[in-house]
Amino acid sequence: MQRTPIILALLIALTASAQSPKIETAFTNSLEMPFVRNASINALVCRYETRVKDYQAFATATNTDWKKPDFLQTPDHPAINLSFTEAQAFCEWLGKKEGRKYRLLTDAEWSLLAGLKENTDVAPKLQPVSTGIYHWGTAPLSSKVGNFCDEAFGKKYRASYDAKWLEIDDGFADTAPVGSYPADSNGLFDFAGNVWEWVAGWYDPPGNTLRIVRGGAFRTGGEKRLMASFRGPDPYDIHLDSVGFRIVCEKE
Repeated sequence: MQRTPIILALLIALTASAQSPKIETAFTNSLEMPFVRNASINALVCRYETRVKDYQAFATATNTDWKKPDFLQTPDHPAINLSFTEAQAFCEWLGKKEGRKYRLLTDAEWSLLAGLKENTDVAPKLQPVSTGIYHWGTAPLSSKVGNFCDEAFGKKYRASYDAKWLEIDDGFADTAPVGSYPADSNGLFDFAGNVWEWVAGWYDPPGNTLRIVRGGAFRTGGEKRLMASFRGPDPYDIHLDSVGFRIVCEKE
């Protein structure tokens, strides 16, 4: 019997809850975004990628236009089609609203959270390949590690997307509701997959022409792009349905 998407999503969410590390939420802000404390980067990191309902609050308050994707999303899906500049604007607005300092993870902080030991004096585009360390860590690829370009994606897009998808079925052809897969060792959900996340920093210093996305997305299936060291170089003003962002808080 074929499972419906709703039932499959529920089963994945229950599995995620059962397998996620027992890391307590440090605080929850006015948008009900939960944060965990992380000593390695001395900041509070949001457990979820910024959701549709989070960014919608900003868009409504600031009368900001926001293009929605061609596929269905709920308020709990990650907010996408947002540029680096718009991600920063969200952080500034939320900080002023709450009297806190919000920002994006830096590229170096993302690497630390991913367990990479990199020389910060080396430009992001020149960092060595993290052989054996993927966005989800060192475990074998499975349908539980995150939302990537899989068989569910292939079934939906095989006629229009020229790419090789992974031989797993994670249950979602497009974005998944945040928290649908187990959290990582830092207590973060979707740090691997679902959508690429904008991080602060330049891909190509000293030229400084491209920004950086990390973590992979539901469109990611190539071996190179699955490596934790992979950076997506993108213009600061690009809008993609596979790119969103995660925020950190410096002042509780």
